[in-house]
Amino acid sequence: MTGVDVFSASRERYLGPFGGDGVFCVGNADECDHYTEDGAVRIPWGRAPRPEDKARIRSLALCPTPAQLSKAVLPAYLPDLVNLSSLTVPARLLAHLKSSTLTSLVIGNDDGQAPPLPLAADTALPALRGLLWVSSFTTPRLPQVVDPLPPLKFLRTNVSGDVAVLRQLATLPSLRHLEVVDVKNFDVVDHLVAPLQALEIGGTGRDFPVARLAAIPTLESLRLNGVRAEIDCSVFPALPDLSQLTILNSKRIVNVEALLECPKLASIMVVDCGNPFKKAGKKLFEAHGFAELDIKYS
Repeated sequence: MTGVDVFSASRERYLGPFGGDGVFCVGNADECDHYTEDGAVRIPWGRAPRPEDKARIRSLALCPTPAQLSKAVLPAYLPDLVNLSSLTVPARLLAHLKSSTLTSLVIGNDDGQAPPLPLAADTALPALRGLLWVSSFTTPRLPQVVDPLPPLKFLRTNVSGDVAVLRQLATLPSLRHLEVVDVKNFDVVDHLVAPLQALEIGGTGRDFPVARLAAIPTLESLRLNGVRAEIDCSVFPALPDLSQLTILNSKRIVNVEALLECPKLASIMVVDCGNPFKKAGKKLFEAHGFAELDIKYS
């Protein structure tokens, strides 16, 4: 979507740069191909960047093979990258990471392993403002990998039944963008102390308290994905600044006509949700004049 895609713009603000000059990756050709296809410059694992490139590197992705990862050693030249602001790194390489300039961190966890001790990012990465935790496993959870956290503005993490994750949320009044997945029935809203502008809730149980979203009146963009609980759209007019709503893979949506009462709502996307608008509702919404409306496959 364009024009009113608050969610994507917020992600790029806190996690970028996503492209352009200064994007590099480290590893063998196979491990780095999805970065080089997008224009990143590859540095072979075990080699240093060219001297003239060190000041150019703004974004770096570390892509070791399993054998290289098992040694759990960060590239020795990382402290020399004076303009490095964004780093993508496997969880097992985090233990000795330290940077005064890093503002964005993406942590991968394809093998389900954690470092020996969590990285104390509040002191090791004091400038960090965006952290994206990407795990194909429900364990370990983020507090076993990074804890305590610095004053983040962006965080993506899984809850997966771990109250330590909720404890981390309660320490972050600085947050403006939060993405929580595998939420189950936990009332994450009860642990928020930040005036969020963008929020994603993913993977809930049938008893997740959707109505609690009304307690975050600062929300501008809301994304609900795989919510098994009933989504009563009557809650959304209580969010006076809501301009973008995305609902995916959620089959229990009721009272969709309440969305017409949201004063600033300009963008609606509803996909694979059991057709809650029906034929008449789709015509009503199409006539309303939303800037972005994607409900054809709702």
